[in-house]
Amino acid sequence: MQRFEIYRPGVFWFFVLALMCVAPSITLGQEESGTAGEAEGVEASESASRALIWTGTGERSLIQRFPESAVWLELEEGDRALGLFYPEARLPARGAVLVLSEEGETAASGVTGSLAAGLASRGWAVLTLGLESPSPVLSEILMRPVVEEPSAETEAGEQEAPESVMIDIMASESADDLEARYRSRISQTLQAGLAQLAERGYETPAVLGVGRASIHVTNQVLEGADAAALIWVASQFYPVDRPDLPERLESLSTKLLELYPSGAADDQTKWSMGMRLRRAGMSGFERQPIPWLTPAPGTLGDGIASRVAAWLESRQD
Repeated sequence: MQRFEIYRPGVFWFFVLALMCVAPSITLGQEESGTAGEAEGVEASESASRALIWTGTGERSLIQRFPESAVWLELEEGDRALGLFYPEARLPARGAVLVLSEEGETAASGVTGSLAAGLASRGWAVLTLGLESPSPVLSEILMRPVVEEPSAETEAGEQEAPESVMIDIMASESADDLEARYRSRISQTLQAGLAQLAERGYETPAVLGVGRASIHVTNQVLEGADAAALIWVASQFYPVDRPDLPERLESLSTKLLELYPSGAADDQTKWSMGMRLRRAGMSGFERQPIPWLTPAPGTLGDGIASRVAAWLESRQD
């Protein structure tokens, strides 16, 4: 019996067409994968760049709202910062106060604006400065716990793993550089603010820091800034600044006032900075409770201004 095979060209062409449709999909998938990889690389690069950036202090909106009060302060390398100047509303002038806002606040937001207005109405000229909020990466660096000195056993263990140590050292150097740049810009801004007040005839102003700004104004005074007084309002300090601050303040000749939240109970096992200074018997240091909320509304500013003005005037008598 003879066997015949039937040839079906339709089936053949079906498989050819199917293969043609699948091939571009495979190529497209490879291209998308490559594009995704490139995008991830770009995103990683952008993330690394964002670690060096922190939010600004609202210069544009401040100029629009306070065109007559805005003052540009020249910093290093062509950089500049914006401050707001509030002239004394009562003569004769009692003096001047340089105010550094809470971290993340502008020169007029939070309690800063109403605090400045309250001091001006009581005869004090005021220059307010915003405090840039650090990026999330920088914030983690600033809030990292203080590492204790390594023991002999730890040092021996580190010698057995040199690669890990090298990575840790490189990461630490990068973090230190980022923190140093942040603190340096704040220091430059404070120096420029003091210089601006001196140009206007206010030679030895008081310096006041709100919240985390307290450590920055303190460092400025400890580094030799000529200030009539140092004032903390609801002060907070980075972990790295806490251990040696009482010792650093022992040589401080400038009078120091701490206005602390009245509702905050001191932890007896972990003393607040103010309590540590009081227990150490620091001379020229005074603490006073004030009403406080977090975040602080502007309505608290005038009450704080009243306390600050009364204390400053008592120092002048």
